[in-house]
Order: sequence, then C-alpha cells, then structure tokens
Amino acid sequence: MAEYIGGSEENFVKMMNDKAKELGLKNTNFVNSTGLDEKGHYSSAYDVAIIASELMKHEDVFKFTTLYEDYLRKDTDNKFWLVNTNKLINSYKGADGLKTGMTDDAGYCMAVTAKRNGMRLLAIVLGEKEGKVRNKETTELLDYGFNTYEVTTIKNKGDIVGDITFDKATPEKIDVKTSEDVTILRKKGESQKEYNSEIKLNDVKLPLAKGDVVGKLLVKDGNTTIKQVNLISSSDMEKRSFLNVWFNLLKSVLTGDLIG
Repeated sequence: MAEYIGGSEENFVKMMNDKAKELGLKNTNFVNSTGLDEKGHYSSAYDVAIIASELMKHEDVFKFTTLYEDYLRKDTDNKFWLVNTNKLINSYKGADGLKTGMTDDAGYCMAVTAKRNGMRLLAIVLGEKEGKVRNKETTELLDYGFNTYEVTTIKNKGDIVGDITFDKATPEKIDVKTSEDVTILRKKGESQKEYNSEIKLNDVKLPLAKGDVVGKLLVKDGNTTIKQVNLISSSDMEKRSFLNVWFNLLKSVLTGDLIG
C-alpha cells in the first residue's frame, strides 16, 4: 500500500513525516511504514492521540473499526477468518475503534475511542507488558471520562446558521451550515453556562462547491473564544454568465422592477 500511494516505501515514509509536521507533532518520527521496531522510529501518547483525532474526521473508518469479526475471500472455498484485536469493541459500551499494536520495544499499545450520549472519548495506552493490562487501563481511562464529564450540544452538524448572497451568482443566495456538532465539554454537576456564538465568514470567492469551508462559528464564554467549528456551503454557487445577467435585466425591465 505504501508503494502504491508513495511510489516507494521511502517516499511514503517522507509523506508520513511531512504529515506529522503539518499536524504539529513534536515527538514523532517515522522510519518505516509498518510500525515495526526500528532505530529512530518513535511516537508518544499525545501524538498518537492527535493522529487518531485526525483519522476520526474520516467517519467511514468506523465502518471497519466497529467490526469484531469478518472474512477475507468470504464467498470462496478458501475464506479466511479475521477477529478484531480490539476486544473492547465487543465488551465496552460505546467502543467503536480504533487501533491496537504490539512490538517488543513498544509493548502492548492501544488507541480506543468510544461514544456515549453524544460524547466521544479517546484513550491512549502505550508500553504495557500484557494485553489484558492494556485493556484494563484503557477501560479505566474511558470510565473516568464518562463518569466525570458530559457534553452540551449547542449546534448539530448541518444546522443552518446564516447565508451568503451574491447579486451576480447562481443561485444568488446559499445557506451556510455547521460542518460538525458544536459541543462544549463540562464536568458533571457544574451549572450550565450561557454561551454566545459569532459567525466569522471568509472573504469568499466564486465559484463555491458544496461543502467548501466559508468561515467559522466561534463559541464564546464572555469575550473568550472556547470553540471554533468550520462553516461550510450548503450547495454549489457559480458566477452568473453574461447571458444570465442580460436575461435578468431584461426581465426586470419587462416586469417594471426597474421603474422608479
């Protein structure tokens, strides 16, 4: 796969390290594409959490990570049974990913995500001597998170929060909506605050494609911004052609809209 995407493993590893820099990872360096032990190949729990968070933006990944078992070559006489090495998928409520690993140097490692009541948590455990200890500590981390915190949903993914209008565009107006759920994390038992929100649109240029980022929704506690979420266009928007402009002008004249 690395050779297919990068042309060679060496080039793919360069792509991995370039992406690590783009994500701001400070304690990660890749030497190979397999993750197997090699001098100079390392990461940290924090950096693994950043990588996992980036991966979770691609929601299709959960179609695979939520499977506990499946088959390769299912419809042949030579089918091969696969079982998910993440045992929490089958035993922990809400678990739906993400990755396990084990090498001699790294020990038993795990990045597990679970979602309950609209709140998703991510737990990272590295360097354990046994798989069962890794599973136990991951469960304890998730339990602590779910027992201690909860989220308040301010906006749902896809909620319309405004619009963009261009006189010489087709269509002239499109809705602007949230790209993801807008949630605020708080400790259970704390009194719920009232938050203000502010729409900050970019200097939008046409044409726009559906899903293009056109600005941000800022959630504020007083004057302090505590959350930012991308705002996206709800549909395509293109510059109106000369014929469209001429036709609409003629239409306005004939209907009397330009009189007075």
